Amino acid sequence: MKFELTIIIMLLLTTLIFPQKNREEALTKGGWSGGIAGWLGWENFDISESFENVNSNSKVDGFNFVFSSRNGSIVETNAVFGFDFQWRQKDRTTVPDPNPDNSSETLNEKIWFLGLWARYYFPMGGNFALFIEGSGGYTSFSQKNQIITTLEYTYDNNEAYANGFAYNGGLGFSHFVTNTIAFEITGRWEGGSLNGENKNYQGNTNDLNIKLGNIFFLFGFQVYLR
Repeated sequence: MKFELTIIIMLLLTTLIFPQKNREEALTKGGWSGGIAGWLGWENFDISESFENVNSNSKVDGFNFVFSSRNGSIVETNAVFGFDFQWRQKDRTTVPDPNPDNSSETLNEKIWFLGLWARYYFPMGGNFALFIEGSGGYTSFSQKNQIITTLEYTYDNNEAYANGFAYNGGLGFSHFVTNTIAFEITGRWEGGSLNGENKNYQGNTNDLNIKLGNIFFLFGFQVYLR
């Protein structure tokens, strides 16, 4: 056991002390970097409510995902400048249980962002690097909520739209497996203010303001070419 632990410590020290060429070649001035990252999740849960001795149950199914593509030029060694595109979507369906009226409630929400992006790498031992990044640009938000009861022929539809300026700040970690590919994880904070309107099924509208303040993690890879 002591021998195995000694080997592990030696490997870690070797990684930290002796830098590898993959990272250095990938981040040399004059190249190009582009990649994709994101995450995907599913929702499936039950809701039980009780009000004035009346109980109700419902089932919720849905999914949500984030897709991000950050691309740019290595303007200086360890520094990248380019564009950031991000798409987020949430879809959810809620159905009563039991459901004698064949009713359902659906929610669809989409947010996309496009802006300028900058990243700077701080080399670590071996083929590893820590990076900070930021981006700012235009964001569009849309949300649609529908309630349908086929037995009673009722239909309720609400739609919301907003757009404006948003910005992102991130901290991440890259592992350069070759001089052209690195796997990475990024923690991002998103802020901004969007303005628009909310419209109900009767056509009535009201002003809408959305203050962004989201935190999420992205997993993906980045390609480096020259």
